Amino acid sequence: MNTIFRLDEVTVLDVVGDDAQTILHNLTTNDVKALQQGFGCETFITEVRGRTIGHVEAYRTADGFRLIGAPGQAETIANQTEKYTITEDVKPQDRSGDFTAFVIHPQASSSLRDETDWTQCNAIAFDTQWLGTGTLVVLTETPGAVEQVCVSCGEPVADQQAFHMARVQAGFPWYGIDFSEKNLPQEVNRIEQTISFTKGCYLGQETVARLDALGQVQKQLVRWQTEGSIPAPGSEVSSANKVVGRLTSLCSTAENQAIAIGIARRSHFDPGSAASGEGFEAVVR
Repeated sequence: MNTIFRLDEVTVLDVVGDDAQTILHNLTTNDVKALQQGFGCETFITEVRGRTIGHVEAYRTADGFRLIGAPGQAETIANQTEKYTITEDVKPQDRSGDFTAFVIHPQASSSLRDETDWTQCNAIAFDTQWLGTGTLVVLTETPGAVEQVCVSCGEPVADQQAFHMARVQAGFPWYGIDFSEKNLPQEVNRIEQTISFTKGCYLGQETVARLDALGQVQKQLVRWQTEGSIPAPGSEVSSANKVVGRLTSLCSTAENQAIAIGIARRSHFDPGSAASGEGFEAVVR
């Protein structure tokens, strides 16, 4: 089992300035104001209609916040930050090109996870849930030094493709692959991890609160188990001659079995709901 993964592309956006807390609070679904320095939370960045224009881990820093997530989000989030900044002291800084990310699985060796001084590798470690509770994301400007530490601990470094297989097994959705700006926060099915219903106002809050009150999303991400031929990402699944879902990320677990993340219609939200695709059967886990 691979436990260390190198990601050559991630979003790293620093939002700094005396008013960074106020502005970011107004753009995010989670309670970033409550974060103490060194701590973070998973959150969506939403626009006025409640659509998800970003999905990141937001960490409190000495001079503001660092946002870390799937690649390609920095420009959109930075533009949103600047759009709603008038006289406030806030500056978004895209640092994505400065860092290589290493993702450390919760099952990696304790010597690597708990005893490594990452500052000696010109690196900083952040807690996430990308591969489950206890995942670390290590950002560094000197990736060779981090790789050397991992190998010295007996942990070979796997690539980005292997990371995506691991995150599918963990059930973690990836922005730009499993969902996009077309989706509402509740459709991503990570409500407890990403949305505060007690924080103050933010862009899109009315839509998010209304969905919470009515409980009426018509589609959401679920985990699927497939058997038969291994489907390709984008494969549709049907039931009673109607398309009820689409598989967005997959991981083969056996010769004829796979697990997947994918969208499902409301009729197939519940575990055990069955559907079929071309050459395979699928069941919601």
